[in-house]
Amino acid sequence: MQFATTFLPADFSQNKLKVLSLVKLLVQIKNNDDKIIEEFETVPSEKVYKINSELIPTTRVEVTVVPGEVIEFYPVVTAL
Repeated sequence: MQFATTFLPADFSQNKLKVLSLVKLLVQIKNNDDKIIEEFETVPSEKVYKINSELIPTTRVEVTVVPGEVIEFYPVVTAL
């Protein structure tokens, strides 16, 4: 199974992500040129992650499964 989702700056009010996942996820904040501005991995034991980069209209937040992880249940990721 694959999982990928993208959030735009307008989706956020607190610059945070709420993540419910049994596997590690890769979070990348990118600009229009696909340059990675910020990147981090989630862990199943943590639920809320702060995005340190300023989210401006030309950025987006992409969330994917870390390569090699096996998904049994789809993750739930919410922009806060």
